[in-house]
Amino acid sequence: MKIAGFNYSPYAIKLKKTFQSSEQLITERKGFLISITDELGNTAIGEAAPLPGLSLETLSDNETILNILKSYIFEIEFTDDFKSTELTLANFHTSPSIRFGLEQAIVGLLIKRNSNFIEANFGLTKPEINVNAIIGFDGLEGILTGIDEKIKSGYKTIKLEIGRDTFEDDYSLVAAVRDKFGDGIKLRLDANNKWNGENTLRYLKRMEPFNIEYIEEPGGDLFSLFDLAKDSPISIGIDESLRSPDNAFTVIKESKIDIIILKPGFFGGFLRALKLIRLSNELNKKVIISSSFESAVGKSGLVMLASLTNHELAHGLSSSEYFETNICNDEFPVKNGIISFDSAKYPPDFNISI
Repeated sequence: MKIAGFNYSPYAIKLKKTFQSSEQLITERKGFLISITDELGNTAIGEAAPLPGLSLETLSDNETILNILKSYIFEIEFTDDFKSTELTLANFHTSPSIRFGLEQAIVGLLIKRNSNFIEANFGLTKPEINVNAIIGFDGLEGILTGIDEKIKSGYKTIKLEIGRDTFEDDYSLVAAVRDKFGDGIKLRLDANNKWNGENTLRYLKRMEPFNIEYIEEPGGDLFSLFDLAKDSPISIGIDESLRSPDNAFTVIKESKIDIIILKPGFFGGFLRALKLIRLSNELNKKVIISSSFESAVGKSGLVMLASLTNHELAHGLSSSEYFETNICNDEFPVKNGIISFDSAKYPPDFNISI
């Protein structure tokens, strides 16, 4: 496969209201769309959208890299084979978000050239993907009202952002949620690494009666989480601790941590995410694909990745509902807490309006 066309364009979309976690406030998403055309006239699009406060790179960094890519990508020839494509792309020195967007577009082209590409390399996709709702920081009444609205919309799994000033604040909040809704919802927590490392195991034991599906990033560095997972009564999930692909593969192969929350735009690529999912499926670990407020373009790639996981836990793919408008059609909307996925419709033909 030869690259006949390579273009990129910036976008910006506003959220309906500010999303707040213990880490940051999000009011708008900005990024770049990467459009690639092959010699047969096929076109596929990927998204590169660093998230301020979490991504190491900036929008300005990405624009510089994209300009460099544009000067030599036409010289590269890709085969229609996953391993060869992976080796070819390994020579591209880019930021994590650009690697994701570039590889999303390349994989999209490979699928257009060979409709059996994903099945041949990674197995069958599943037709339905469970999705969790996210409840950010707010007052107690706002949080309870928000959860009630999500349940009425069909969500069965709620991800609650915690990590307040004290553990007692978190405990009281979770107690209030369970008191109001009982065990009728699956509840997962994201502490955003805010708990005191010395007391984290004690905090987990106190949370045990609340029937928590898992707790994400309770506190401590990656290797302290390895130790914590051996004794915790609640499953431990890792997210921000995955600062490199090597870390992620080490977690899957060598630790008791069985929940990996994967944000492919931070993790460093679409192809690495595919490999990580395949390994996790083999070793009975669970990858949760999580959006970072991507547009419908980036989200489509995340949905495809989630369709390849071999568990029924909910994925973090509901962020599109936070946008005032999107930059294109969303081919994989959430309905009643579920995304329907038809592999024959991937990659979508987007009608971009930016």
